[in-house]
Amino acid sequence: MKKTTALLLIAAPFVFSACKKSKDAEPEPNPPIYELPYNKEGVTANKAFMENEGRDFVKKVNDLSSNTAIDALETFNSLGAPDVDVTVNALSNMGVGSQEIAGIKSVLNTITAPVSEKKAYRLSKAFGIYKYNQSTKLWDLTPSSDKIEFQFPATKNGNTNNTILTVTYKNSGKSYVFNSKYYRYKYDPNTGNVDVTEVNLEETYELPSEVLAKMTIGGSEVLNLTSTYAYHDDKLPKSVNASLSLGSYVAKFEVNNDNKLVATKFSFAKGAETLIALNANTNFSALSYDKVFNSKDDEIFDLFTSANTTFAVGNLTLGGQIDYKAMHSELKAARAKAPVSPNWETYFGSIKYPNRNDYSTVEAYENAIREYSVKWEAASKLYNAAYDKYRSDNEKYEKDYYTLLANLLNKNGAAVAVNTKTKTKIASITFQLKDDVYQWGNTTVHEYNIEPLLVFGDGSKVSFEVFGDTGFEKLIDDIEALLEKFEI
Repeated sequence: MKKTTALLLIAAPFVFSACKKSKDAEPEPNPPIYELPYNKEGVTANKAFMENEGRDFVKKVNDLSSNTAIDALETFNSLGAPDVDVTVNALSNMGVGSQEIAGIKSVLNTITAPVSEKKAYRLSKAFGIYKYNQSTKLWDLTPSSDKIEFQFPATKNGNTNNTILTVTYKNSGKSYVFNSKYYRYKYDPNTGNVDVTEVNLEETYELPSEVLAKMTIGGSEVLNLTSTYAYHDDKLPKSVNASLSLGSYVAKFEVNNDNKLVATKFSFAKGAETLIALNANTNFSALSYDKVFNSKDDEIFDLFTSANTTFAVGNLTLGGQIDYKAMHSELKAARAKAPVSPNWETYFGSIKYPNRNDYSTVEAYENAIREYSVKWEAASKLYNAAYDKYRSDNEKYEKDYYTLLANLLNKNGAAVAVNTKTKTKIASITFQLKDDVYQWGNTTVHEYNIEPLLVFGDGSKVSFEVFGDTGFEKLIDDIEALLEKFEI
């Protein structure tokens, strides 16, 4: 629960949260979105507005389904493209099923996220020119010292390799060592015991300074990807800039990190019109590679101080901000009270199934088996009792913890949905304790969490689930119709 909560608190502002002004900034001509008045349209009218904005967005991206680059990527997948590199794989996924729209942002996320850097070292090893062979239905490979290139037909029934997808890569000269561990388990059927071996794994990955990709069909460019990277001395990313163009569509992703402020921007445009815009600022006490990747338990919380984000689609803007520093000490004290689950090894670790070779007679061996069973049953009773107590204590702890978290979020955070056309708030968000009750035989189980509620101008509170149940049927139909166009 601790790790999950940490990730949620740090990641949530990136996903759904509006940039606060610096205290030294010039006054804005208009009030911040949190200070705008509520509109008086009511829930039904606001739903209609949000649905119309969504339908307008779908209409504007409707021709994406007939984009020649995506058609070619669908063909690329159908030909069994080799799995050679994270950039190629990300681009390839844009041509799978109905994932193309999400895939555009996924491409940028994949090549810029820290996890993708672990695979970036594979690029230089995968250099080569892959030509689709119409006769063998396989890919013929010829060596290359500076690029990955695929030559294939643009359409499934095409008989000439008129499409060229090229990926080039520059090494920054920097690398980092990634240490991890995993466990090997070996079951011995003769004894019933499981032997566990801990394995430490050390891998070295080179970091890119540039990754470029271009796709042409018949000599005309239909896709272009550019991305550049810079790093701090400890190899933590300092800046990332990426741009992906597909005909009239352009997606851009930018990250700047000075080790205290991480600023993120994403935009998706068609021609001169920006269809989606995301801006996020996250503040930290001090970042370093070691602190980010090697922090334990609550140490990750010590890094995070505040965050703010806006996400805009058409005339609808979602914004959120959180002052986590003001919440940290209370939450940390609460997490310190979390009960610890009983350790299986404590109860069963010393109980070993008898080995027949250790006994001179069958009778002695059978007696040992009976003794083993008695010990196992006694340990099971003790373990089950300890686990029942833990479950009971944990339920009480989580109820108290999530009650506190909801109260602190309401006090130190803010989230709103705004109609930027009328400059009014549609709704704000408040949090409350959520109690999901399950019945397992004679046992009643409570699973606690926090639940966001939409608060409208008339004071009414509506859960996201209830709000989304009705009123968006036309938008859903439009989205389904759009996705059907992408089906292979």
